Amino acid sequence: MRTRLVAAATLALALACHRAGERPDAAYRAFARAVAERDADRAYALLSSDTQAWLEARAKSAAASAPGVVPPSGRSLLLGDASLAPRSLAEVVVLREARDRAVLSVAEEGGAKGEVELVREGGWRVRIPAPGR
Repeated sequence: MRTRLVAAATLALALACHRAGERPDAAYRAFARAVAERDADRAYALLSSDTQAWLEARAKSAAASAPGVVPPSGRSLLLGDASLAPRSLAEVVVLREARDRAVLSVAEEGGAKGEVELVREGGWRVRIPAPGR
C-alpha cells in the first residue's frame, strides 16, 4: 500500500512539473514573444528576480547620470526605445532540466545558437547574468 502511495505521489509530481505552462521551453517562448511584441511588462515578469534586480539598479544608475533622458525603470531598460525587427525563433531545445534550473539551446532564424538559463521562481523565469559574472 505504501509503495502505491509513493508511486502515485511521484507520478502526480512529475505530471505537475510538465504541464505546458510549466515547461522551461514554453516559458522562454513566452518571453521571446513578449519581447517581439514589445510588451515590457510581460517580458519583465518572465525574468528571474536577480535579473530584475540588476536591471533596476542599472536603470537607476543610468537615470542618475542622464536625468530626464533615461527613465529609472528596469522595464524601460529591458526593451529600450529602439524599434527592432524581431526574428522568429528557429529552435528552442531543453538541454538540461533539474527541479529549479534549466538550460536551453535557442536560435533565431538566421542566427547562431546560444544557451539560456532559466530558474524556477514560482514558474520558470529567464535569467540573464549581470555583466561581469
